[in-house]
Amino acid sequence: MGRQLFQDGPYIDPPVANGTALVSTSIEALWVAATFTPIFANDPKAGKIYTVKAGGILSTGASGTLIISPLYGATTLGVSVTQTVPINLTNVPWYCAFDLVFRTIGAGAASTCIGTGIFQSAGTALTAGTGLSITFGGTSATVDATINSSLGISKTLSVAGSVTTQYAYIFSRN
Repeated sequence: MGRQLFQDGPYIDPPVANGTALVSTSIEALWVAATFTPIFANDPKAGKIYTVKAGGILSTGASGTLIISPLYGATTLGVSVTQTVPINLTNVPWYCAFDLVFRTIGAGAASTCIGTGIFQSAGTALTAGTGLSITFGGTSATVDATINSSLGISKTLSVAGSVTTQYAYIFSRN
């Protein structure tokens, strides 16, 4: 019989209002990970899978680049390639999903995890092939699963524009 994939906590409600539009060309967290996508101390077990999903809107005035970075606390889990973004996007929707798998659990900062994700967005209207599909992650990391932490996603958009997160949430698949 197949797994029924009952979802498990952490049980955190997503934001009920849009986040602040992010306009910096430096790295910025898409949401407050400690608030909306926490992973509590001693909750990870070997083989446990956490999934983060988020969405929002994106605008650009000129062509530039976008980099997506997943983080467990302050530990980077493998940044994306630098991807060119289309010009003149106005409030196009974006969607992001990331799966994190704990491989080992150790004392203190001796646990290991790895994950991969995707960031997708529409492209320039009436222009085929300009949408964004950016994969990220894939770096095994050593983390401390015995303390409260979080799973966050950051962006670096090199061009004047904005990224607004409308929702973000976390759940465990097992």
